[in-house]
Amino acid sequence: MLKIEIDVSEENEGTDSPWWLIVDPKQMMRPEAHTVAMSMITGPFFSREEAEDHLRSRRHAFSRRAVVWCHSGYWSRQYKEKYREAEMALAATRAARQ
Repeated sequence: MLKIEIDVSEENEGTDSPWWLIVDPKQMMRPEAHTVAMSMITGPFFSREEAEDHLRSRRHAFSRRAVVWCHSGYWSRQYKEKYREAEMALAATRAARQ
């Protein structure tokens, strides 16, 4: 069983069910998939802020070309469902405050 907890933010990019990663491109002619996955991608992060904080705090471990990249979890049924649940919980919390 996989449990996903997501903190939904109003600062998410305009994509459905977003998640973020840090991409650190390295100069390689034909990298193997495992090389790309293990040395050029860090994540997932579930907010842009979390990804940017990680990159900032560990900047020494990344090249200066590293960037935070947003992806959509739209095609992952499980992630999309959990993201919707988190959005509804956030809306309910806001409604209760008013």
